[in-house]
Amino acid sequence: MIPKEREQVISRCRIGVLLTVFALLGACTSPGYFEPTPIAGEGSAMVYLYRPAASNPGSKPLLLSYPEVMIDGVSHGVLKYNSYRAIELPPGKHEFRLTGLTKGAKWEPKDVNYSINLQAGETAYLKFRVEFNTAEMGFLELGPKYIIGLSSVPESTAVYEIRDTKKTASGG
Repeated sequence: MIPKEREQVISRCRIGVLLTVFALLGACTSPGYFEPTPIAGEGSAMVYLYRPAASNPGSKPLLLSYPEVMIDGVSHGVLKYNSYRAIELPPGKHEFRLTGLTKGAKWEPKDVNYSINLQAGETAYLKFRVEFNTAEMGFLELGPKYIIGLSSVPESTAVYEIRDTKKTASGG
């Protein structure tokens, strides 16, 4: 090998090693940070509605699908994969409906409904879970099966799940 060609090969190897090191360092970043949104209105409550990444390995269920969030019949935008919303509400009973029956939604499964009664100053965490139902997905089954639900989660669990999601602006 000619010395000049050898230098070029060594230079390319160095660049390859550096790119590999930078890629590995990027993979070792610390987990996300979650900072609660302060309740602005006196006597109001806060609801964090979140949809964490699915826990199954491989492809993610309904990754590009998202329902519209309706609370008491009013739109609060869509809830995309791996995101959350901080929604301030007055105290009292509220009806949540995650639906695909609106123009803004891109969601085929049936609506998911949840009712919650909030107290002034309270913070609630609602997790929208979308997972593959591997127990019902056999080799000869046609199409994927899902576990889809909305449930209340304790703060001690929710903050760790929310910190790895992306905050979505409130509103419609």
